[in-house]
Amino acid sequence: MDITFKKPQAKYEPGELQKTRKNIGDIEKEEAEVMIKRLGGEIGVEKADIIDDEVLKKVRSVRARNMSQKDGKKKRENMRTRTKRGSESVFSDSAGAAKSSAVISGLPSKKYRLPVLNNRQRQLFDKLMISQEYRIRPAPGFFAMLFSFGRGGPERVSDSFIKNDLTAHLQHIDSFIESIQSLVLALPNTYKNKINKDDDFIFRALRIIYNWDTLPVKQELSAVKKKTSWILIEDMVPFVKELYRPLIQLYFLGEMQMTRIIKKLYGWTLETQSAKNENIQHLNAARQAASEWLYIFGQIIKGVYPLLMRMCVNEFESYPEFYTKRISEIMRFLEITKYDIILPKKDTDSKKERRSETDEKKEEQTKDTVHKEHAQEGKQSLILQSLGVLEKLFPEAGWLHLADYPDMYPYFQPLYSFPDGFNLLAPTNPLQVTIVLLRIIEDFFQGCRNIPLGQADVGDNPFEQDNLQKVFADWTQYREVLFDKIMVPNLKEYVNQAYTQGDFHTSRYGKRELSNWLWQTKYYFHPHLVFEISFIERPRIDNTYIPLPERIRALVHLFSDMIRQADAAEISLPLNLSAAYSFDVENSISYRLNLLLGGSKSKERTNLNLMKYTLCALRVLDWWINDRESLAYAREISIPYRTSDGSTQPLLSVPLRTDQRDVFLRNLRLMQAAQKTDALNAVPKEKELPGENQINNAAQEQS
Repeated sequence: MDITFKKPQAKYEPGELQKTRKNIGDIEKEEAEVMIKRLGGEIGVEKADIIDDEVLKKVRSVRARNMSQKDGKKKRENMRTRTKRGSESVFSDSAGAAKSSAVISGLPSKKYRLPVLNNRQRQLFDKLMISQEYRIRPAPGFFAMLFSFGRGGPERVSDSFIKNDLTAHLQHIDSFIESIQSLVLALPNTYKNKINKDDDFIFRALRIIYNWDTLPVKQELSAVKKKTSWILIEDMVPFVKELYRPLIQLYFLGEMQMTRIIKKLYGWTLETQSAKNENIQHLNAARQAASEWLYIFGQIIKGVYPLLMRMCVNEFESYPEFYTKRISEIMRFLEITKYDIILPKKDTDSKKERRSETDEKKEEQTKDTVHKEHAQEGKQSLILQSLGVLEKLFPEAGWLHLADYPDMYPYFQPLYSFPDGFNLLAPTNPLQVTIVLLRIIEDFFQGCRNIPLGQADVGDNPFEQDNLQKVFADWTQYREVLFDKIMVPNLKEYVNQAYTQGDFHTSRYGKRELSNWLWQTKYYFHPHLVFEISFIERPRIDNTYIPLPERIRALVHLFSDMIRQADAAEISLPLNLSAAYSFDVENSISYRLNLLLGGSKSKERTNLNLMKYTLCALRVLDWWINDRESLAYAREISIPYRTSDGSTQPLLSVPLRTDQRDVFLRNLRLMQAAQKTDALNAVPKEKELPGENQINNAAQEQS
């Protein structure tokens, strides 16, 4: 007996079944079978689409364009010509991402279907995207969450994420590309040819970045923003593809390798022997590129990864394991191959080059070692002299015993009245000394701002319009804004938690808070700080201020140069430096400095001598935060707050000193007696800072 099958009747309009499936959502196979048994009915299919002449023309144009693209692909690989970026790329690359033919022709493409998730995986994905860290999807209301629990509701994307976050991401990518392009255009022709042809991973990376066209991804984002209805995750598929194709190609270079490439790129620009202002522009471009890549790697590649993961796989993976474990699914989704991804060169590839360079460097190293030893000895003597000056200004504060980590708070709190929170810093925390030095230099600047030095630029500082008056005006913000307003509240919260919970510093939340606080310390004050990294994510950093390490180094160079020039012309000393210094309001520095320089009637109270004492404080701060070998980096910070001996319990208060003034005057008299003894014995002394010979007069005036 022949078995005949009845052909399903075409009784639905085109697209009607797709809409019904979307409204129902993704369901399991067993659940679908149960619904079929209960509902019954006949099986029907959709009616065939009506194919008219207009659709046929579009299909023929797509096929013709695809054929022309295949024929021209080999020609473009062999003929890499330099033209303007608007029409063709300067450097061609076979791995460049191309738009799909459907998008180019305007023919509507087939909508991408997301991988089906079970209930457990859906909960994990939803929790990740709704979390405060990503905020990709809006948090559902109570009733929406109640009725959609365990069901496949619409996966909507937050409007603020699209309009704010994604727009900002594209701006940072544009800034990164423009910085790299400006450096590439400044290269000698030899390096441009290598970027064009060489297959080394460095030149391939630069070629991809230079040819990176953000117009397609901007068009996709614009199309998403124009949608009047809810924006679902499947609507974001074209945008995510355009965004991630070049990102995945560069991902495995990481932060460090890309930073090294940018440094090499900047070094190559110096071979052109450009003008000084052009070199500064190239340096700024390199810094901007490095900063933007850190943002791209830490905020974009990580911040949008839940969307990419939802489109690629049906199982949850944490960051960054997703990019390594599921790289095959990612490449399949992005339509790229393993040959498109750039991997850094292994160390074994450069062994031969290193061996050939070793012999040449040995002779240079021996010469450099001798020079460095002499320079290091001179630098150490200057640091010791500067610490000695601070010890004379503030005797018994501990400046000559920083290796013992003296507690600066009881000594300086009565003098400067630091806001609440400074008392929580542990003596072993290098920030305690840094904040005290910032406050002391602030007092020095109250007198230096009255010296008519004009608009002298701060050394070789690459920041535009940074002069001494701007430095004096902005100096307090490092302490009052970055430390008091940004860092102190987090420290207070951490200490309060540690005070009420004995094991807080070992908890996951405690480790994350400590990690964020130490990152802020590293960014704002101590660039060489080393600590255990418990979490990959980093806190947001306020980049509106010129970095303190760079500014303090420029100030040391500037003050040193001006003092050196003034000492070389002692006979014809400028009037503005030989005049008596003045402070608008007396402070701790002006009081002590007047006595050390011989009293109010002494001729040593000059602007030049004020600059010399200021240079000592600047030099100590520069050594403390910029020198990797300084005592600030001798110990790793595990607990930043003040504790009782042998415990992790916070210590909220310590007794303050009240004898600072008496100690200073007593030390002044001791120096006076030592000078009398030296004078009687006629022992020749080395040239010291001005004011040593006037201590006798100052002591008499004070008495």
